[in-house]
Amino acid sequence: MKSHSEIKVTPRTWEKPLKSNLEKTWEIYYTFYDRQHPDGVKIRFKGMNRAKSLEEKQAITKSMIENEIKNLQRGFNPIIGEYVVEDENLITEITPFIKACEIALKCFQGVESTMIDLNNSLKHIRNYATILSINNKDIKSVSKGDIKQLLMRMSVDKHSNYRVNKTRAHLSKFFAHFTELDIFQVNFIEGISKLEHTSKKKKIIRTEADWKKFHKIKDLNYSVYIFLNIFLYSGCRFEEMIQIKKEDVNLEKSFFWINLKKGGKHTRAMRPINMHVWKYWKRIFEIAQPLQYMFSFEQMPNDNPVKAHSLYDLSGKYLRKVGLDMTGYGLKHTFLNLVSKDFGISKAAEIAGHTSTKTTEKYAVDWQEHQVERNKKIDISI
Repeated sequence: MKSHSEIKVTPRTWEKPLKSNLEKTWEIYYTFYDRQHPDGVKIRFKGMNRAKSLEEKQAITKSMIENEIKNLQRGFNPIIGEYVVEDENLITEITPFIKACEIALKCFQGVESTMIDLNNSLKHIRNYATILSINNKDIKSVSKGDIKQLLMRMSVDKHSNYRVNKTRAHLSKFFAHFTELDIFQVNFIEGISKLEHTSKKKKIIRTEADWKKFHKIKDLNYSVYIFLNIFLYSGCRFEEMIQIKKEDVNLEKSFFWINLKKGGKHTRAMRPINMHVWKYWKRIFEIAQPLQYMFSFEQMPNDNPVKAHSLYDLSGKYLRKVGLDMTGYGLKHTFLNLVSKDFGISKAAEIAGHTSTKTTEKYAVDWQEHQVERNKKIDISI
């Protein structure tokens, strides 16, 4: 267990208003002990001797002592010049801001895309915290103003409002974690206003010409075509599709199970096999062996799962090949948009497994127009 002696200064009278001390060479010193050096090692450092006045010299010395004590409390070993923390997963009030975020991130759970998104935001947070010199600030001392300045600096550097809002949302997740640890009484990030942002309208399949393009994939790669049809009607995410095993599929009753990972929670949910793609499910099901993942390498059953981003990239690649400027998730938007048109936004939310239609509205991009069209047909006799 490492420890250190009392931190002292030469001259001993450094705190007294003696003008003669100004001309003397000052030095801070103490003895540091660790497991490799049980007898201790003398630590000495300076940095105050260029001060022009006694008061300035005293203030610098006091600040240097305070910083040294703080670093020692954080686990700094001055012998090797590194932080040596007994528990790398422990966040306390004096844990440096960025270090606290890095530790918190290890506790978070989510699908691959969510964790990639969090890591990307942390890169921005780390960069701007360093610019603003709050990266090593005690987490307890980080203020609402510090975070607001960080987000404002991102805007000044021409980051989009979407990116700034996304970083704010992820900071809120970090500070919610710190609040649960009683480091803060409230998550003050929620008190920072979001920037105005209008999402671009998602590119989806709307016209007959677009559907003809989509069906051309059948001639390019039949396995991809089958998978994209299954994905289109599933209402699922790629992260959920890659985890489906043969045992999760019930062809007789036309449903399948998925593993939902949202908000750190893991649940099982049932999804329907749409009648338009039942034959495709049957084809894959009959090929699959027990315990195999249904949609893996080459979009075929395999003992090992494929990465979600592989299916995402592959989908976009083939959609672009036939002239459709959209991502794989454009197919999910397309399906929910059609469900919303014919059956309403609530049914689309049910199909997608959304607990709020607000989320579904982001997918069913034309739902407001569809609602107006349905309302035109309301027949009330007067």
